[in-house]
Amino acid sequence: MRCIGKKGASEQNQLKKAKEIEELLKKERKELESKVKLLLLGTGDSGKSTFLKQMKMLHNDGFSSREVIQFRIVLQENLLTSMQKILMNDQVSVPKKLKEDKKVVLEAGSLGTCVESIERLWEDETIKEAFENRSELCIQIPSTAGYFFENAQRISAEDYQPTTEDIFRAKLKTTGISEITFKTEGVEITIVDVGGQRSERRKWLHCFDDVTSVIYLAALDEYNMKLEEDNQTNRLDESLRLFGEMTFSQFFKPASWILFLNKSDIFKEKIIKYPLSNYFKECEPNLSYNNSLEFIKKKYEEQFKGKGLYTHVTCAIDTTSCEKVFRAVKDTILMNALESTNNGNVSL
Repeated sequence: MRCIGKKGASEQNQLKKAKEIEELLKKERKELESKVKLLLLGTGDSGKSTFLKQMKMLHNDGFSSREVIQFRIVLQENLLTSMQKILMNDQVSVPKKLKEDKKVVLEAGSLGTCVESIERLWEDETIKEAFENRSELCIQIPSTAGYFFENAQRISAEDYQPTTEDIFRAKLKTTGISEITFKTEGVEITIVDVGGQRSERRKWLHCFDDVTSVIYLAALDEYNMKLEEDNQTNRLDESLRLFGEMTFSQFFKPASWILFLNKSDIFKEKIIKYPLSNYFKECEPNLSYNNSLEFIKKKYEEQFKGKGLYTHVTCAIDTTSCEKVFRAVKDTILMNALESTNNGNVSL
């Protein structure tokens, strides 16, 4: 009887330990399920950093006073260097009356010494035309440079304090890794942004661990633009190639891929003057905005080699749009919508 009693006690202890382990595993699983890691990928100037700024504004109490000061410096530099790059282009010939202003801007060490010259230059149709044709002229400046020029006096002021609209348009290359973490509806979300330039991509592997989903940003307006790194490679070709490589990668298998076709506002205006049929033989002439979107979207779908693709058309500088899109993205991830699709290219 004693032997049976010991055996029974031993079994009870084992059952107790098994139950404790099961409870611990349930607790750990619950904690893991309440954490989401999103990785932002894409080529340079696709809008990843702008999207991260939007998330910081919406979910992380915006920008500190120190960050605002840093963006002030960045924006003033964006304004000056953008105009200088236009003026340095050999194909841009300014009128004789603006030669002195050109000299002042090119020799300027700071914005304060040349803001009036920048304003006069921007009023001239030659400069505006050069900005509009920056892709063909291979002038590597932000698409937001026109906004800087329009607000030159305000941005150059001694007491200038950047607005959130200014900050969203500031152009600063991401080097290394940036991330934000916030909680929403009881879920802890970490969004990781890595530099999109070729020299930064070797760092991406360090970010692949525990990734729930990948958000790949593709700039819609880059179909007739060249890479800043070599001024030869078409940006859309580079983005498509990278998208195919990443979705085929054996290093990580996220639960879902989310494609942001970004800069829809610029794209909508651009295709009127530069229709897709000018650059793609297989594209029909005079496509509407929606059909042009569909054309680009299909190109990415053809390159996709992963499992579960969700596509959104976005405008990263538009807070309302970003909030709406991110809400849909979050719901997609948290509700495990992918489990109900077997092989999926799904557009939301």
